[in-house]
Amino acid sequence: MPNQVPFRTSNPVRSTPGLKPKHQDYFNELKTDFNGRCGYCNSFDQRRNNDFEVDHYVPRRVLSTIRHNDYFNLVYSCKSCNRSKSGKWPSNDEMIHLVGNTGFVDPADPNYSSHFIRYDFGEIYWVTPNGKWMYEELSLFHDQHAVSWMLEKIRMAIEEARQKKTAQPTNPIVNDALIALFEIQETYLDKLFNV
Repeated sequence: MPNQVPFRTSNPVRSTPGLKPKHQDYFNELKTDFNGRCGYCNSFDQRRNNDFEVDHYVPRRVLSTIRHNDYFNLVYSCKSCNRSKSGKWPSNDEMIHLVGNTGFVDPADPNYSSHFIRYDFGEIYWVTPNGKWMYEELSLFHDQHAVSWMLEKIRMAIEEARQKKTAQPTNPIVNDALIALFEIQETYLDKLFNV
């Protein structure tokens, strides 16, 4: 049985930048506020910057009083989640986010993570009825979410090994293994995100 790990270790918190003309103009602020992670699946944007976008939490098609560039309605999102979510909004009313157990919870809501769990191989699962709905609508069952999570763990292990190597130089065999591991990770990142 795989072990459960937290879905995410920190919640995004939106800042209050000045008004900008287009929603895309907030890309850098959202990247910072969302810790360089997709608000929906928590994928890290390592080497994937060009695969991240500015999503409208409440879709543009149902906006009436919320402006397209209101920062509180924007989410730093990977293309996969943004495309899966698309214009889905069960209530078709910008002020009604949930209809029973259907609808999206704002990823900046501190309770967002309570709808999901992650296993130690990166797979995401739902734990609430609303989480199940979001899981299916966002396609969080796709392997890419687990692969991305595992690649981040490899990257972190490589970085930790590099720091130890710098602090206490090791023998050449360990150094060669570290270089090989880094090259494998880079190759997989290239194949996964540059296809």
